[in-house]
Amino acid sequence: MQYVTAGFAMSALVARPVVPVETHIVEKILLFLIVGSVSLTGCDTGAPTAARSPSHDPSRFSYTRLYCTPDNESHFEDVTVDLSKINFAPPASPIYVGGSHPASSIFFVGSEPLWGAHDLAKGLNHPAPAVQFIAVLVGDFSVTATDGETRRFHVGDVIRTEDIAPCKGHITVVGDKPGFAMFAR
Repeated sequence: MQYVTAGFAMSALVARPVVPVETHIVEKILLFLIVGSVSLTGCDTGAPTAARSPSHDPSRFSYTRLYCTPDNESHFEDVTVDLSKINFAPPASPIYVGGSHPASSIFFVGSEPLWGAHDLAKGLNHPAPAVQFIAVLVGDFSVTATDGETRRFHVGDVIRTEDIAPCKGHITVVGDKPGFAMFAR
């Protein structure tokens, strides 16, 4: 039996390749990241950033969606999820939960500083390999949609990429320090 605790299980999964995990484990890890992202969001730099919850209301959570239109162009949308207080992990006190999406695997990605800068300079878009949620764990990432909009994502930010082929996709560039993210598909 595997126990999922803050930091421990995620550290154990870092060295493993992409592995299917049970949906309830993925949901618990996503809940941990969502709850954690509300408290870990970085300071505002003035540049366009990921969707952030407008208040410290634990019953609402915001993330950014990158989606594709019928003309195969990608665009950003801010999504706010209403969370309901439920008895999620008795005997612990009830907690706000919502926005459930099926997921069959999670994995971690590490990127070198400025990864993707060459793609940006050359205008080389790529579609997302799958519909997935991405939670930024370390570093900064900039994502440019084909409509020209660029958003910056910081520690605690969550993005859902839906711009799969035949969409033209997007360009991701890592900041000037290594970046780490958790993907859930």
